Amino acid sequence: MTGLAAAIAEAWQELRIHRLRVLLSLIGVGVAVCALTCAVAVSSIAKQALVEQAEREGGRPTTYGLYAYSNETGEPPPPAETRRVFSTIMDEFDITYHSAIGESDALVVLPTGSRHISLRAVDVAYADLRRMVPVQGRWLDAKDAQNLSPAVVVDARLMKALRLGPDSLPATVTFGGETPITATIVGQVRKDEQSGRSTAYILFDAYDRWFGATQQMFDVNFQMWVPPKGAKPLSKAVAQEFRSQLPGLQVQVNRQDSADRGESFTTFKYVVGGISALILLLGAMSLLNIALVTIKQRVREIGIRRSFGATTSRVFFSVMMESVVATFVAGLVGVVGAVGIVNSPLIADHVITNVTDIPPFPISAAMLGLVVSLAVGSLAGLLPALIAVRVKIIDAIRF
Repeated sequence: MTGLAAAIAEAWQELRIHRLRVLLSLIGVGVAVCALTCAVAVSSIAKQALVEQAEREGGRPTTYGLYAYSNETGEPPPPAETRRVFSTIMDEFDITYHSAIGESDALVVLPTGSRHISLRAVDVAYADLRRMVPVQGRWLDAKDAQNLSPAVVVDARLMKALRLGPDSLPATVTFGGETPITATIVGQVRKDEQSGRSTAYILFDAYDRWFGATQQMFDVNFQMWVPPKGAKPLSKAVAQEFRSQLPGLQVQVNRQDSADRGESFTTFKYVVGGISALILLLGAMSLLNIALVTIKQRVREIGIRRSFGATTSRVFFSVMMESVVATFVAGLVGVVGAVGIVNSPLIADHVITNVTDIPPFPISAAMLGLVVSLAVGSLAGLLPALIAVRVKIIDAIRF
């Protein structure tokens, strides 16, 4: 350990003497390590964003959807009865997270006029199925079904159309029709990317109470979030039980969640990683050239050290450590810079806007940056170290 510490101290002293020669090369290495570390860290965050977006659109892994329709007419049965049976079956199979989902078209009175929106009837567990985290206010509660004014949660599109800003909830919104209904907005969620329309969410029981008699619901389906292990046999058993309790119905069971979540971002990581590797190569080549020039100028110094008993391994190790220590310092600065960039408001505003569970800065990215910098330093110092060990005492006298 004493020899290692002495070699590192000696290498650091040599770097201080020749700092102007290696500074530009180390800047290139530091920038490359920073870019490589940022690529790994940002890709991890962006992958989480894609995963959450996929879960908002299709459900968590593994989410299955059930669609029921009549054998004779091909039309879906009345949703009230099928929803009751579905809830009973979910209790029998001990499935906690499940929801009936029904779409309806509703007319909303806005400050600029009226607009048709998507009114989606759901159960309370829909928020867990689709990762619906309110950005302000709250999600629907089972007690909301008994309110004297129907409680709704709206998306960002409808909030903007209603000219409601932050901290403006609770607020009211009027649904037009033969009998206008004033609802209470209790929360806001992100906009629904699938529908492309303004969307309001209401409990299924509240929908039946306030809108069931006047507005027809379409595209009614049932979804359940089950454990990945044994998910397929469980979904088939649920479908079979559904058919046995409602004879004459056809029941289709399909997986709703995305299977390739986050994989599309791999290309970005590889492209940025390749560019960073190219910058690292250029920085290593520049550092190598400067190290070779420096060794040519240090022939007398190395010969004198050999004359005082410095062994071949000691000369080799000390010259090698100069490059290793230099690139390690550059890599450390690059990693610190990457942490600052990833945690900066710029990344927060453009990358982490749709991320609910923000992953911490990955330690693997920082370790990768430091390991790469050490590897570059070792490769850049190898050839100068080999040249240094070939220097003889007579060479120092001639020089």
